[in-house]
Amino acid sequence: MATVVPFRGWRYELSRVGSLFQVAAPPYDVIGRAFQDELYSLSPFNVVRVDLGKTTPEDGDGQNRYSRAAAALAQWKADRVLVRDQEPSVTIVEESYVGPDGQARTRRGFLALVRLHEFGEGVIFPHEATLSGPKRDRFQLMEQTRMSLSPVFMLYSLPDDAVMAAWDEVGEGRPPLAAMTDPAGTTTRLWVASDLQLLETIRLRLADAPLLIADGHHRYETALRYRDARHEQGDGPGPWDYALVYLCNMDDPGLAIFATHRLVKELPADIVAALPGSLDRFFRVEELSPEPGDAPDAILAFLAARAEESGAFGLYLPGRGAFGLSLRDPEAPDTSANDEHSEAYHRLDVAILHNLILRETLGISPEEVAAGNHITFVKNLERAFERLNKAESQAGFFMNPIKLDQVRQVAMGGERLPQKSTYFYPKLPTGLVFHDLDGAL
Repeated sequence: MATVVPFRGWRYELSRVGSLFQVAAPPYDVIGRAFQDELYSLSPFNVVRVDLGKTTPEDGDGQNRYSRAAAALAQWKADRVLVRDQEPSVTIVEESYVGPDGQARTRRGFLALVRLHEFGEGVIFPHEATLSGPKRDRFQLMEQTRMSLSPVFMLYSLPDDAVMAAWDEVGEGRPPLAAMTDPAGTTTRLWVASDLQLLETIRLRLADAPLLIADGHHRYETALRYRDARHEQGDGPGPWDYALVYLCNMDDPGLAIFATHRLVKELPADIVAALPGSLDRFFRVEELSPEPGDAPDAILAFLAARAEESGAFGLYLPGRGAFGLSLRDPEAPDTSANDEHSEAYHRLDVAILHNLILRETLGISPEEVAAGNHITFVKNLERAFERLNKAESQAGFFMNPIKLDQVRQVAMGGERLPQKSTYFYPKLPTGLVFHDLDGAL
């Protein structure tokens, strides 16, 4: 059974920091060096300073970005830059945004705590594999700060949307505690709620609901490791038995998944040049447009017309133009490679792309993909074509987004998808509320 509980979170005292926009930041794993500098310049209290602090040449075991994060959080608490909620609560989050497809949506969910479970217990289900490096980083941060700073994004399924219906009933007309609009135009609004009717609805309706991790797999596995470490130290039940999570209904009309495209680099030129012919083994290959300026629209139109088909991809070769790829036999994609994955897994576009195109045609192994060799993952179509036309990549493969039902079917069957299979948009900001891993909930 899932255990979802309110908690006494730490949050920014906005009267001291100016605005939520000045102190919030995207999740750590999408922040590059230049963006980190921008966030630093926004405020001396921006959450990036503790969630992804800068390193210095003098850093060592005793003094590093993790120890500086712990010291900063302690000072912010002492100065009441961060204040703790007086009573256990959940934080309602409403995000209004325009997706990469140009459609306006509003996604609703809430921040709370979820009791940690191992994946084999049938309560929490992952859908992506994790890497050891990010987990080491997150564990060191959690160990030093004794805080959970960034939530895990989880999904539950309630077709009647009982949780948000309960919130609408108790929160009608209530002004938000805070709001911000980011440079991409996404407006995030927050309400802190401790209404007993709402909390009881959450407790009862989610008790039997399996929870699917949408984003934040490294954070969740880090929370498991931290819990186990505290237990090994002799600590009994406590706040370390829970993860900070953002929960959203799978049936929420504002929930959207977009595609992550693959760019190929550093392969022999003759192999890349031969792609339209070598892919003919598995796909029907049609030329869409020889003109670079027309290629993005041509590929998008091709993919849109085949959104319900399995195994349809766009291919762009600089200097050659755009091509459409349609799997010759969508009912029986030959992607097994003698592995133990299910039929549902092998029908996924991302599995077909990785197996038939990357591995079988281009000779790029799963291990090379995981190591970051030969493949660049790109979410933004404009940026992808910019890299291709500047010869930063040799070829681009474009795909339709995976469907949520496919993610659910594969994940709850105990399998994990290939790397970068899902792109839940928008990313939830870090800095909305923090979970204290010491003391009481």
